[in-house]
Amino acid sequence: MAANYLNGALLRVEGDIKVYLIKNNIKMWVSSIEVFNSNNFKWQDVKVVSRREVAKIKEGDPLLLETVSPHPLPSPTPTPTATDGTATPIISASPTPASSAGSAIPPVPTKINGILPPPDYIRADWLVSDIIANYGRVGQKIIFKYSDKEKDKIENFRLYEKKPGNRYFAKIAEFEEVPSTGCEDIDIDGEWMMTEAGQCGYWSVQKIILPGGRGMTAYLSAMDYRVGEYVYYVAGVDKDGFETAPSSETKLVFLNPVSILSPIDNEQIKGIYPDFRWTVASGPPNDEAGWPADSMADYFVMISDDDNAQSSIWIRQLKISSGETERQLFYDGLGLNPAKKYKVNIYGHYRASEHDPDYISISYNIPEFWIKKPGLVSVFRNIFASIFSLFF
Repeated sequence: MAANYLNGALLRVEGDIKVYLIKNNIKMWVSSIEVFNSNNFKWQDVKVVSRREVAKIKEGDPLLLETVSPHPLPSPTPTPTATDGTATPIISASPTPASSAGSAIPPVPTKINGILPPPDYIRADWLVSDIIANYGRVGQKIIFKYSDKEKDKIENFRLYEKKPGNRYFAKIAEFEEVPSTGCEDIDIDGEWMMTEAGQCGYWSVQKIILPGGRGMTAYLSAMDYRVGEYVYYVAGVDKDGFETAPSSETKLVFLNPVSILSPIDNEQIKGIYPDFRWTVASGPPNDEAGWPADSMADYFVMISDDDNAQSSIWIRQLKISSGETERQLFYDGLGLNPAKKYKVNIYGHYRASEHDPDYISISYNIPEFWIKKPGLVSVFRNIFASIFSLFF
């Protein structure tokens, strides 16, 4: 039988980032950091309990931020032509609501210019930095293509997003100084920056750290993302404010974060060679967001001894099948320095093709550890390993 908690109690499972609000003995998932902050919740009030204890509590609807925005029909009907030969813009109908929970307010219809072509390619990627300061963090980037022909010229682009748990798309950025015939343009709207992507007609949009600029990618922690699908599309905008038909949709999928079980943060390990253990983003029947069925996700294990380093001192990559819930890997590198502290980062990544969703599972915790001073036998072992590595 589940324990009785007072209304307003906040619970979190040990090793998980999900926070639940208890109301009338029903748990309600606090779906994002924005929802957490908007309700004036305090982290010191969150009680850490066992997974078994949380599983006993009946689950209700999640707490969400309401989102309202336009999303045009994916395939507009032919545009009628006026007597003077000019195209008459179409006003699209409201889209059919998605099945996921979210705002119950229908989106505003969007005016469509049916003569202009839609963007004909789009791809979203998770960005993982090699810099140690970004351990346990990821960024986002969307690349798309639009015609650079003068006859198809538009004045700017709009980026739309549907976050996990939301029913409709929201316009999150409008780049008003990026005409489609320009190839060296750059514009920043809020947290998003748009630049050309290597050749004329291809554009890159990514979240940045304000005040921003080229190269200022925003790498965010697990607490900044909701578990689930982030769906994006792009539309061009003509001089009258009418949109092109939308691009196809592209998805980023944020899975349950990795919880590093070993080594334990800020503790000396028992031996001189670390043993890495971590949780794997699982799927049904465990009712958790995990890798697609029958996939082989790449997991990366890396350590560093310098917060300002541009790369790790040791990295291993291994494949993990969907359905696994925990993994272990033994350190097999050269002997570590007992006078230094090390940080470990573990994350998983999977993408079947460039047209499929991009999946990521990043570390919830970044442990710092150190090793014992080795005995005489271990010293000789390390010397032998160093010599041996020179020949192979």
